Amino acid sequence: MILMGGAVLRVAMVGAGFIGWGGGVDFLKAYVAPLQRLSDCEIFIFIPRDSWLRNAARDLRYHFRTKLLHRQIGRYSPPYTARDLVDVFRSDDVHVVVYDLYWDVISDLTKALKKYHIDIIFPTLLDLGRDFPIPWIPYLPDLQHKYYPEFFSEEEIRDRDVSFQHLLQSARSVIVEAEDVKNDLEKFYSVGNTKIFVMPYTAIPEEEWFSLENVDVEKYDLPEKYFLISNQFWLHKDHKTAFDALKLMHDAGYTDYHIVCTGKTDDYRDPRYFQRLLETLHKNNMEKYVHFLGYIPKADQIKILCQSQAALQPTLFEGNPGGGIAYNAISLGVPIILSDIPVNLELKSPLVFFFKKQNPENLKDVMVKFIGELEQLPQYNKLELIEQGEGRLEQLTNAVNDVLQYNMGENI
Repeated sequence: MILMGGAVLRVAMVGAGFIGWGGGVDFLKAYVAPLQRLSDCEIFIFIPRDSWLRNAARDLRYHFRTKLLHRQIGRYSPPYTARDLVDVFRSDDVHVVVYDLYWDVISDLTKALKKYHIDIIFPTLLDLGRDFPIPWIPYLPDLQHKYYPEFFSEEEIRDRDVSFQHLLQSARSVIVEAEDVKNDLEKFYSVGNTKIFVMPYTAIPEEEWFSLENVDVEKYDLPEKYFLISNQFWLHKDHKTAFDALKLMHDAGYTDYHIVCTGKTDDYRDPRYFQRLLETLHKNNMEKYVHFLGYIPKADQIKILCQSQAALQPTLFEGNPGGGIAYNAISLGVPIILSDIPVNLELKSPLVFFFKKQNPENLKDVMVKFIGELEQLPQYNKLELIEQGEGRLEQLTNAVNDVLQYNMGENI
């Protein structure tokens, strides 16, 4: 892909918004690979770093809401610092640019982009407006607030609706990761002439995931048989259904099975949510069968996934099939048990088992069924998994090329 005049296309991935959670960083990494395959692309990742002024303003707002308005809110801390992300994305083919945020997010970003002569932004979570000087392609994750408004404040719901509609009016196109999300956008908003690109499923293993012999997970003192949940403890991830199902399994005699959880344990919307889960486990005498590892290095998470019986995803809502853990599991040939929400049903694989969402009894039955069928499931070797990943990466590369071509128009 070459610009008119023979110049290389300089593509900026904008980290603002993505870097606040581990899944967002994985999302950006997934799109580095197809961009690298477009030989005439030069890739930049712009990572914002809050200035002392923004940090002071955030502290002031937090104390105002908690001390003066007496609102019970958590204080969210991102899993990555700007320095961490430089290490995550550093490679010969990717330029990492850390820029300072002072007050206006868009003007600070615009200055940084101009310095590096960027041609197009892909992707971003920001609404950069109709008059932004270069093409920009936003990602819309999901419309959870339309289905679970109880997980959001009235202010958050109003802000999401306004921002989603404005973005659809401002952007030439948007990308989503599921047909279900596209259908929701067309159902709840006026899409107009904005083109919605549904990106293909991208379960692609990283080469280093097959060489984890030196990664030490014995420090976690893991049980022999466990199901793995790798989610932050957001309300909509519905860990409780999984914990209740495990109790029912034990009641049915499957007492040697455990659940291992990775991910941060705070949800700013409900700071006591994790504590209530612990209280429920204590009430059911299940504390020693559920293990909380917290936010751990990616290599550790992958090795723990590979040693598990299966991944478990009880989520009530996602913006892509199965969430991040499903991408990792399918790419490595690990079975996964998923809630039967519409977006998850888009995932087609012999390694996937579905259960009725928010139904511990049905989940217990599916887990027991899975245990009985485990030896009959397909087993893939490294070469087969790499080949499957290559096929998905080729599809994603073609889709990314189509998106860039559409948005650059006559400039290509």
